[in-house]
Amino acid sequence: MSTPLLAVEGLHKRFPLPRKGLFQAHRPQLHAVDGVDLHIAAGASVGLVGESGCGKSTLARLLARLLDADSGRLLFQGQDLAAQPARRFTRDPARRAIQMVFQDSTDSLNPRFTAFDTIAEPLKLLERVSDRQALEQRVHQTAIDVGLPPELLTRFPHQLSGGQKARVNIARAIAVRPSLLVLDEPTAALDVSVQTVVLRLLDELRRQLGLAFLFVSHDLHVVRLMCDEVLVMYLGRIVERGPVRAVFDRPAHPYTRLLIDALPRAGAAPLAEAVGGEATSPVDPDPNRCRFAPRCPRVQALCLRQAPELEAFAPAGQELPVRSVACHFPEPAEPGAFPSSPTE
Repeated sequence: MSTPLLAVEGLHKRFPLPRKGLFQAHRPQLHAVDGVDLHIAAGASVGLVGESGCGKSTLARLLARLLDADSGRLLFQGQDLAAQPARRFTRDPARRAIQMVFQDSTDSLNPRFTAFDTIAEPLKLLERVSDRQALEQRVHQTAIDVGLPPELLTRFPHQLSGGQKARVNIARAIAVRPSLLVLDEPTAALDVSVQTVVLRLLDELRRQLGLAFLFVSHDLHVVRLMCDEVLVMYLGRIVERGPVRAVFDRPAHPYTRLLIDALPRAGAAPLAEAVGGEATSPVDPDPNRCRFAPRCPRVQALCLRQAPELEAFAPAGQELPVRSVACHFPEPAEPGAFPSSPTE
């Protein structure tokens, strides 16, 4: 197997919270990313899905080196990027190879910069392009690549539509020709009609420029259309990983199945299983139990005393494992095979 473009091993990120009392010895911690392993091949498109607050955006910022991890390795083309602080990574040659497209183009664009200035900034900082003619040529070519009319390059963000700002946001990221693009819900703030255009643009750019994508989204329909592989995240951990078609057609983890069953579909039957119970708190969660157990319709006693690991899984009828699942009882053989409450 060839070396992946990006390989993540045991990545952890916790945020300390205020102590509840003056004499409390332990300082509680919010476990945003908790032992994540993943890999992204060159030119691949990997989706990251999960509920709000599950750690998707934190993981995206860790991979883009905007945050420092507490522990773990982040191997990019064989180099461990986590070995140096994020503030020092800005001067690393690998900085230009990993770029990010942020969720809200309005908030992520400098209101004092024209579209030209925004696209030119990474070229000046990361590639040291100082010649004015060369800079103008690169900016204009990048604008053409994203379908932004050159006459709009002199406009400020407040003079652009939502779709135009999204194109500037994408142009800024691809101007330095990165290898990996981290997209944090890039179309969430756009109208549905504009979303379709931007998603088509992103897909074309990936194929033309040979980019790899980590596509963070809460919209499973978009992930199914845009990605080759999907990672399902729940409370800081990856609970299922595999090819998009395999995971969507036959989800193995109960959380994945509930996400997919919740998708609005015309004439769809009611949910086969219902979500109940209180969600596990991300603050100092018990390491010896499944985090999804309080809400899981398949939970059993084992789930309450042993946390499942992400392991290779082959559905019934398949010899080779095509995905990984963190569940003691993946994919029931028949409906009703699992009890609705644990047996103590």
